[in-house]
Amino acid sequence: MTSQTSYWNRLIQPGIVALVGAGGKTTVLSKLVEYGRLKGQPIVVTTTTRLYESQVAHYEPIYTRNINEADEYCTDRLLRGYCGAWFAGITGTKVDSLDCDLIDGLSKLHPNWQIVVEADGAKEKWLKAPKTTEPVIPSLTKTTIGLVNLQMLGAPLDDEHVHNIELVQDIVKRDMGAIVTPRMLADLVLHRQGLFQYSKGKKILFCTGYETVQHRIIDDFVDHIVDSDITAIILADGYKASCEIRRIIQCR
Repeated sequence: MTSQTSYWNRLIQPGIVALVGAGGKTTVLSKLVEYGRLKGQPIVVTTTTRLYESQVAHYEPIYTRNINEADEYCTDRLLRGYCGAWFAGITGTKVDSLDCDLIDGLSKLHPNWQIVVEADGAKEKWLKAPKTTEPVIPSLTKTTIGLVNLQMLGAPLDDEHVHNIELVQDIVKRDMGAIVTPRMLADLVLHRQGLFQYSKGKKILFCTGYETVQHRIIDDFVDHIVDSDITAIILADGYKASCEIRRIIQCR
């Protein structure tokens, strides 16, 4: 078993996992599917927000709000060695979200499945704070994985890299253009209106871009996090297809 397989397998388990934040949610979703199939874990992909149809078309989803149709379709896909994917429909270039009660219902029918839910959007930026209406997390969620891109450390707070920038500014108490420090990033992670707002189950902080920042700076950031209620911190190189886990720090 390779180290990557061993690392990713620690995130692959039955139940609902919700992905929130910015800087790698769709990447983590695809990696969970990839390594879940290797492990033999049945995995179904869905969302409570809206994703570009092009990001999920290769999963050959079913589009319906009927749980019985989705159950039958996903069961068949899983029996044939693929992942399942279920969305409510397609509007324009994006797939439509599912209601949480439907996702919870599927999990009750198949408690041995892992259902991976992309639970909020970030417009492909590196950092965000959620609005009061997000993320939308099913009630039976066992794990919430919060994403941040470590490339924000030393970068300015600006619209190019930050989604909902006014909300981020409110949390970190800094003006537009301020350079992001380890403490500022930690504040966003830990604030009750920050990264893990409305989270359910255990919290895992997943950080992409590990190779792009001096590790002493990352260690400073981690020092602000380790004594919190976060279960584990995952540090991963790369972003998108190149993402590889380098360290897992168990906090609790």
